[in-house]
Amino acid sequence: MSSATTPKRTRGRPRGGRPALSLDAVVTAAVALLDEAGEDALTFRALAARMETGVGAIYHYVGGRDELLDRVTDAILVDVLAPVTESDEPFATLRTLSASLFDTLQRHEWAGPYLMRDATLQPHALGLFEVMGQQFMRLELPAAQCFNAASTLLSFAVGSGAENRELPDAWLALDAEQFPFLHTIASGFADHDDREQFLAGVDIFLAGVRAQLG
Repeated sequence: MSSATTPKRTRGRPRGGRPALSLDAVVTAAVALLDEAGEDALTFRALAARMETGVGAIYHYVGGRDELLDRVTDAILVDVLAPVTESDEPFATLRTLSASLFDTLQRHEWAGPYLMRDATLQPHALGLFEVMGQQFMRLELPAAQCFNAASTLLSFAVGSGAENRELPDAWLALDAEQFPFLHTIASGFADHDDREQFLAGVDIFLAGVRAQLG
């Protein structure tokens, strides 16, 4: 084939553009990989392939998989505080924060175990805990109760995202006389709404706080 018809080979970025390498780009790509394929799929080799670069380039930005998991967990929390304003009353703020965190963890089901694991790498997680604690301080609860209340509410939000959807079938297989409660709730799971259940739990918790305030 003559040189006039032979396509020229060019160096540089492939068609579509290779993602520019930076810490933010590494974190963004890792979040997408985790959302698509789960925690087991997150390896530096898979991430490097996704970003069209070498494994060594990934290590330039993060020291290892644990650090990366802490960073990506913090990254998904950026918008959790967005709906909160200083003019909101404490109970409304706590409910809004809880709902926002629950929605975020539902979108990123892998993140729960890593939340607040390393405060130095998770400033947004630390900020979330701080804002929650400040709301209880505004209610003039003692310091110990503020800590207990904020910790409990945060743990409830994280744990609610780990519900096993296969449990209702297992509960229905149990003896109805021995487990009447489990049978009752399992039969209603056809119309079950995880978010609605979660917010009902938040309301029960906050009602308890209101009761303590007299």
